[in-house]
Amino acid sequence: MNLLAGDIGGTKTLLAIYEWDKVLTQKYQKKYISKDWTSFLLIIQDFFKGLPEDINLPSYGCIGVAGIISNNSCSLTNLDWEIDSNEICKLTNLKSFELINDFSVLIYGLKYFQETQYISIQGKNNININLEDKFVSIVGAGTGLGIASGLITPNKIQVLPSEGGHSEFSPRTTEEWELANWLKEDLNLARLSVERVVSGTGLGHIARWMLMRSSAKLHPLRPLAEDFHSQNSNKVDMPAIVSDAAKKGDNLMLDAMNLWLSAYGSLAGDIALQNLCYTGLWIGGGSSQKNIEGIKSVTFLDSFKNKGRFTNFLESLPVMALIDPEAGLFSAGCRAHLLSIEMGDLSE
Repeated sequence: MNLLAGDIGGTKTLLAIYEWDKVLTQKYQKKYISKDWTSFLLIIQDFFKGLPEDINLPSYGCIGVAGIISNNSCSLTNLDWEIDSNEICKLTNLKSFELINDFSVLIYGLKYFQETQYISIQGKNNININLEDKFVSIVGAGTGLGIASGLITPNKIQVLPSEGGHSEFSPRTTEEWELANWLKEDLNLARLSVERVVSGTGLGHIARWMLMRSSAKLHPLRPLAEDFHSQNSNKVDMPAIVSDAAKKGDNLMLDAMNLWLSAYGSLAGDIALQNLCYTGLWIGGGSSQKNIEGIKSVTFLDSFKNKGRFTNFLESLPVMALIDPEAGLFSAGCRAHLLSIEMGDLSE
């Protein structure tokens, strides 16, 4: 039986056909530039029209979307699109279809990820052995900050979404306190959420703060920081510039990366404690994948484990990082597979 999977973002939309035969295998995929289309219905019509003749139509589907889902419909955060599950079912003749938050959907993939799709940051790669009947959590820095948890049992996966990325940022050091106050003033904020710091966007903010110090007047990246509030600022990929400069040995950008990694590691440790995810904590998100060496670093892990009386617990906790850039698409395929089981069409 074939399954429809999708991953919709503000930049690109991925649609794919998967087949379940003991494992999930991708049979066909097509990429769309999201802003080139006025609606998702036009994309789904094009996708189905272009399916190769040897690909059977899917029976179940799931699509991860960057937006808030209510009553089986979604208004996308960065696109002027409205997506309705019932409309998709009518158009495609799917037996069942589900929209789910594009970060929460990753919970459905954890049970099925192959070892080529993730790496172990701490502990052994034994997640597939001990996953059932356990509580799991995943945190991921991308453009924003995603957090989700789930309960995985032999018969069901229960996803627990979260907007924890919008909780208050709590400075741990004098340097973080100064950063927080500067960001509130610079961004004209009454409060500072944690994703303003722990995200790809946050990495850019940290770098700007360091570049705007008087000691950095002659730094070659100073003009980018000064130009942040201009109309052209959204055309500059500041996080990528910071990461690239750090890799080339720029000391100031190395400091920015280390502050970001330390804050990220501390947050990850907090999530592990709040949710007591004994099976392990997962790290996802585009910024993490692009800076995987940093996630593996002593800077990240020391902050992750620095939790006082619970340091020993965190030292023994498995930590995995997703390295598959299509992990969200794969996870949507996993959820489509589980829908088929719930409807009695397939079994494990």
